Amino acid sequence: MAGLIIFLLLSAAFSLGDPQWWPHRCPGEWRQFGSHCVIFDETPRSWADAEFHCQSLGGHLASVHNWLESRFLESLTSGFPLTWIGGTDDLIASLQHKSWSWTDGSGFNYRQWAEGMPNNSIAGESCIQMNFGDKHRWNNEVCEKHFASVCSQSD
Repeated sequence: MAGLIIFLLLSAAFSLGDPQWWPHRCPGEWRQFGSHCVIFDETPRSWADAEFHCQSLGGHLASVHNWLESRFLESLTSGFPLTWIGGTDDLIASLQHKSWSWTDGSGFNYRQWAEGMPNNSIAGESCIQMNFGDKHRWNNEVCEKHFASVCSQSD
């Protein structure tokens, strides 16, 4: 009986625990983080091509909503210092930068900009790359440059 009680308590603890520890439900090379499956792609692409590629896989470029998720993506991209994620300020043929958003439509409620960023020093710096600088923060960069990327999809 004591074994059953311990099993039930442990089951409840894991069921209610932190979502990044949910059982693995992601296909193939995809990695679980909370309710999302995430994959790192080393292929250098422009930001738009990387987003298109992620959509072809059933997702979007990754969005980041907290420090723990940021650390997870950083570990996933280890060895590739500059990597596209799904943030954009949706600059449309003008020099006026608008508010930042994620391509998956989720709220832009967390920021991890490198010091002095976003600086918009060059027209077209409308896309976010992660792992910038020695602290591996975010930088706004020209979207046509080619970098690796991280895709994310909901389970």
